[in-house]
Amino acid sequence: MYKEIDELLIRAKAGEKKAKSIILEKYKPLILSQMKKYYFDANELDDLISEGYEVILKGINEFDSSRNVYFSGYLKTILRYHYLDRLKAKKYTSSLDKKIGDSGDISLLDLLEADVDLENEYILKELNEQLIEKIEKLSKRQKEVIILYYLEELSVSDISKRLGVTYRTIINTKVNAIEKLKKLI
Repeated sequence: MYKEIDELLIRAKAGEKKAKSIILEKYKPLILSQMKKYYFDANELDDLISEGYEVILKGINEFDSSRNVYFSGYLKTILRYHYLDRLKAKKYTSSLDKKIGDSGDISLLDLLEADVDLENEYILKELNEQLIEKIEKLSKRQKEVIILYYLEELSVSDISKRLGVTYRTIINTKVNAIEKLKKLI
């Protein structure tokens, strides 16, 4: 059987429509089994089968026999992932007009925050980028203390223990770093 499939595959890659047609017919049961295993919706049956045919036609063109993989195994894998992707898309797709709540009078769209101030968000983003650029100009120790204190929210005593220096050294380093940042900004 593999030899027959290999010959059909060579002819199909060459563009022979009859060979493609035979391959599609031979692998229709595989399409059905993968579809039923990973994504089945009776309302979409014809579409799902058509998609399976498209996946196989694409697989014919993309199959690389030099990888020592059987064509049937390759098709089984790409069909599985196609139908799993459909399942994933269906699970996580929902309309913003979908009614929620007990009374059913609120939609997801109603819950979205309407007063997003894009201008302020842009300005904050710009300021953050400038601050990061200026922090890069601090000494290695100053940068380390600022990151540990403000980003990782460690206390001064925790920082001093971690870095193996005195409490007062951390305070001085932090104050000097802030002064330097003020001058840079």
